[in-house]
Amino acid sequence: MPAVGPLRPLALATLLSRVGNGLLMTISVLYFTRIVGLSIAQVGLGLTVAGLFGLLASIPFGHLADRRGPRTLFVVLSLLLSLLALLYLVIGSFCQFILVASAVTVLDRGSNAVRFALIAGVTQGAERVAARAYLRSMTNIGVTAGAGLGAVALSFGTATAYRLMFVVYVVLGVAAALVVLAVPRVAPHPRADGPVWIALRDRGYLAVSALNAAISIHYSVIDVAIPLWVVEHTDAPHWAAALPLIVNAAGVAVLQVRASRGIVDTVSAARATRTAGLLLLASMVLFATASVGDAVVAVVVLAVAALVQTAGELLQSSGSFLLGFDLAAEHAQGQYQGVWNTSTSVSSMLAPSVMALLPLGLGVPGWIVLGGWFALTGVLFVPIVRWAAARQLVVPR
Repeated sequence: MPAVGPLRPLALATLLSRVGNGLLMTISVLYFTRIVGLSIAQVGLGLTVAGLFGLLASIPFGHLADRRGPRTLFVVLSLLLSLLALLYLVIGSFCQFILVASAVTVLDRGSNAVRFALIAGVTQGAERVAARAYLRSMTNIGVTAGAGLGAVALSFGTATAYRLMFVVYVVLGVAAALVVLAVPRVAPHPRADGPVWIALRDRGYLAVSALNAAISIHYSVIDVAIPLWVVEHTDAPHWAAALPLIVNAAGVAVLQVRASRGIVDTVSAARATRTAGLLLLASMVLFATASVGDAVVAVVVLAVAALVQTAGELLQSSGSFLLGFDLAAEHAQGQYQGVWNTSTSVSSMLAPSVMALLPLGLGVPGWIVLGGWFALTGVLFVPIVRWAAARQLVVPR
């Protein structure tokens, strides 16, 4: 448990909101197709369009958090996001779906950037890494619990059950927003002299953000590539497709805080990310190897690969937590967190296509290429972070 202080209400709020997220992740696509009557293609296109609009939200909302203070802005955005989701209950056409999904995504991406600015405002130094680690553990626990609730609705399969889950999501979101009011208010930063959008001029920070986006593609391996790989390319029983996800979720929930304790500065963060890239390479090779043996061998290899992948993910995420904060200008954390959040959003958008092109499209060679990409990106972190940190000292911001 986090120490008494601002992190505890943030952790509780994260847990509540992520239960709601896990719930909607489980039922939303089926709701839109079976109840609303949209096609799979329409849902996919609508979410893609919404994601594009969401890319535009993080930096402006982060900048607004710097000017107005992040706590109240985060509460307001969270309340609006929760209440806006009620519109999903009354949509009846593809155009309405795009409008609501776009608005929800804009508020979601914007509030996420503001949340990071709030974390930066109530913590200092290495405390920020620990805070992000605690909140990521809460995220995994919450999403897992929410998926369980969503499974209840799926078992009933009625329109009423689906709609009730949206109401539960809204209640959880409102409760989470109100809990954040227990976090101390963070004073806004007065506007500094010089350019307004300094984060977009910070070449060092932009370079590290781009590397972070490149290596963050690995988050989609477990939930996008593995299920199809296991079913179509290995002799493992179909239930084994869930094994890496279970190992990953449990590992992150239990070990994320511990894994973050050695990350104390930009040097250790860059080295941890380099190690993470090599571990991710090893895990991609192991996932590819699962297609060679019989059912027992495949299950064992998948479990080992998931453990190695989780170890890499723990180190990569811990390094990311520190780099996103420590390479940013303190008076513009919101704006910088908006840039960082945008980079991860771009990664999330591109990752499914990368999975389809490499491991699922090319098979074993695709896994090797993907692992090499992670290893190369991880190795590049050390010199690029060193350059960005040195530039931070000599370039006024």
